[in-house]
Amino acid sequence: MKVTAKLLFVLTLALVLGMTSVVLANDTLRIASGGEAVGLDPRLETDVPSYERINVIMEPLVKFTTDMELVPLLAKDWEFSEDGLSLTFYLQEGVKWHDGEPFTAKDVKYTYEWVLDPANGAPNRGQYTAISEIEIVDDHTLVFHLSQPFSFLLNNLARMSIVPAHHGDRADFRQNPVGTGPYKFVSWTRDDRMVLEANKDYWQGAPKIPYLEFRTIPENATRLLALEAGDVDMYQGGVVPGELPRLEKDRNIVVQRVEGTGYNYLGFNTKVGPLADVRVRQAISHLIHREGIVQRVLNGIGSPGVGPVPPTLPWYNDDVYRYDYSIDKAKELLAEAGYGPGDIKLRLYTNENPDRMRIAEILQHDAGRAGIEVEVIIEEWGAYLARIQETDDYDIFILGWAGQLDPDRAMIRQFHTDGANNYPRYSNKRLDYLLELGRTLDPTSQESIDIYREAQEIVVRDVPYGFINYSEEVGVSRTYISGYEVHPYPAAAWQDVHLFEKNK
Repeated sequence: MKVTAKLLFVLTLALVLGMTSVVLANDTLRIASGGEAVGLDPRLETDVPSYERINVIMEPLVKFTTDMELVPLLAKDWEFSEDGLSLTFYLQEGVKWHDGEPFTAKDVKYTYEWVLDPANGAPNRGQYTAISEIEIVDDHTLVFHLSQPFSFLLNNLARMSIVPAHHGDRADFRQNPVGTGPYKFVSWTRDDRMVLEANKDYWQGAPKIPYLEFRTIPENATRLLALEAGDVDMYQGGVVPGELPRLEKDRNIVVQRVEGTGYNYLGFNTKVGPLADVRVRQAISHLIHREGIVQRVLNGIGSPGVGPVPPTLPWYNDDVYRYDYSIDKAKELLAEAGYGPGDIKLRLYTNENPDRMRIAEILQHDAGRAGIEVEVIIEEWGAYLARIQETDDYDIFILGWAGQLDPDRAMIRQFHTDGANNYPRYSNKRLDYLLELGRTLDPTSQESIDIYREAQEIVVRDVPYGFINYSEEVGVSRTYISGYEVHPYPAAAWQDVHLFEKNK
């Protein structure tokens, strides 16, 4: 009898411990990220790793689904006036901030007025300057008055999460935000992990998984090892290309692939030394072996880059000049510019992304064949971004640009003379005119198509960027995760994480 009781105790204990283990295993969703967030303030951040986290803590008025359809979020409905000069939003009711305060039109007005104030230095301010005034009608209705029609304004609003007016000026908001989203901020150990907990009062229903961890793992191979070892449950982007065929056959892993909304590019500082000569930039663009990079470095993920507008958009111009890979053509252009072998020495910067490092090595080799000496310099993500965004202390850099949701987003910030992300310091008056006009037109009109086709021709001819490849989004997850659908726009990868389930 004693033996039976003891056995029963042991079995019960084992059962309890087993259940506890299962609960703990399913208690936390661990998402790996290829980069650390710069910060968590949607008014200031511009990079994908930051927005991966922001979009589960805070929410915009509208969002893009995985089918790239614009749908309501904090705004339940909206309408433009007939003249296109006002946009009325009707907000969701009953939404609360993580601290229990109600979300109202005052918060929306605060967010956009903060962004529009030049003194605050919001990097994406230029995307909202058509908003001349914001009028609050009542707690859940407000009107954006516009100085001119802006064809793509709603697309830009999908990028800007709303910030609470009663927290937005707090000094540490960028490191400790409050939102309306499905998860609340808990802690952040930089370069290791960020911990979030479920918002049980979330207006769309409490998340199914109590905790969420973002694990920062910059090295692609290490991130994959973490997934296969069960240390993380999923991630999107940065899959080791050579491992993809094996992963697609692995019965423990789900691989999802969709055409992306971005590209990788070679950026030129157009104001320094030989790179100020367009022929030198054109020569280097001829040294980008796009097809080889896609096939050998990216293992067929994505497609060769052509210009700033991806082929998935109706404005795409397939007739722009193609910089085919040619050492001889590069030498010819360099000679026309007056440069012989060894005359040009350049610094090529990139971050710790292994694919970009390999691309940098290939470019270094091919540049050497054309007589250009290239020094490759690898920097940590935050330091690298700061160099490109805040200084002009570089010659060439490799970077990606996501979110080409329309031709305006694809060009005006990067290539307009006053563009907030015009890292190449590039300027072309005709292009400025076209980009300013294009955003005022009916986007479905032939005039809009024609304007953006010409704009692409100018950008490709002047080569502020050498376009390397268009992106393809790849998401990998363990089979015990359900509800995940890879998003073409990587910044929005986890916006629906409250619907995921984990049954390990």
